[in-house]
Amino acid sequence: MQSVLALNGLPKPLPRLIVGTAALGSPLPGPLAKGKRQDALEHLDALLEIGCTAFDSAAVYQAGGTERALGEWIRSRRLADRVAIITKGGHPNLLLGTSRMSRKALADDLHGSLQRLGLERIDLYLLHRDDERVPVESLVEALAGFQREGKIAAYGVSNWSVRRVQAAVDAANARGLPALAASSPHHSLFDWVSPPWAGCVSAAGPNGAEMRALHERMQLPLLAWSPLGRGFLSPRVTRGLRPGPLQLEAKLCLRTYGSDANFGRRERLYALAEKRGVKPGQLALAYVLQQPFPSFAIVASSAAERMKQNLEAANLQLTEAERRFLESGQPPSASPEVDHGRHLQA
Repeated sequence: MQSVLALNGLPKPLPRLIVGTAALGSPLPGPLAKGKRQDALEHLDALLEIGCTAFDSAAVYQAGGTERALGEWIRSRRLADRVAIITKGGHPNLLLGTSRMSRKALADDLHGSLQRLGLERIDLYLLHRDDERVPVESLVEALAGFQREGKIAAYGVSNWSVRRVQAAVDAANARGLPALAASSPHHSLFDWVSPPWAGCVSAAGPNGAEMRALHERMQLPLLAWSPLGRGFLSPRVTRGLRPGPLQLEAKLCLRTYGSDANFGRRERLYALAEKRGVKPGQLALAYVLQQPFPSFAIVASSAAERMKQNLEAANLQLTEAERRFLESGQPPSASPEVDHGRHLQA
């Protein structure tokens, strides 16, 4: 059974491991997407079978195709009461580069998501990006309005700065509005060399210390995206890699994570995983989930068997010495041994 935690506004606890769905479905409409749609349904069936019941999506994923695939699956399997759906709106227009943070644009995004998902209410609705030119008070009031109308159970933000998250919390408190349920920045054992996309925010590494401190101080749940570093765990991603045209993902991964400190952390992760008899990815997820604030991991996988391994990470416990060992950017041989006793909880 999955480990769960309660979120403000949600009628039931949320599983600690949330399925990322950005690659699910197709941007093509109707019959043109039949094959991709069937693949998505079968994949989602397999994930449900192993115990995955929470799914993270967004209006912009596959130009709405991800939400359409999720919606078809939920309707055809009658799962509206069995699964938790997180989705996001308010992403800038990708073609025009314009903001979608007006009340009308946010309402259009939300209503579009509800229609594609075939739901009357979304469990957790996040603003996908921020536009700091827009007063935070108006955004909080819009989200609280959607909640009051019964269209969302809870609301939060994704890729917001520490200052804006604090301002959103303060605005809700000052107006007697429902509290922010969660914030969703990037968080991982591996910190960024450079952000993968414009407008992204990370809670990882030294630069993310202020964000982590905010979550700890407020005990604000953090939904970590890219907790496994977008393929950085793969031994095929090396310092000397010269990516060719078929290695675009590796090139993007190196651009985002290819620092000596991160390679050192990865070596330490491999070493500790071998001593613990677990997969490196399981330890990387355990690191993200074992924080001094409520934390969740959004993870995508094309194989249900790998996702089953990811689910087991919630039962792994790290000692404080192990955490420090993993966080250091030095090679494993550069620091003293740590105790690797029994850490897997029954």
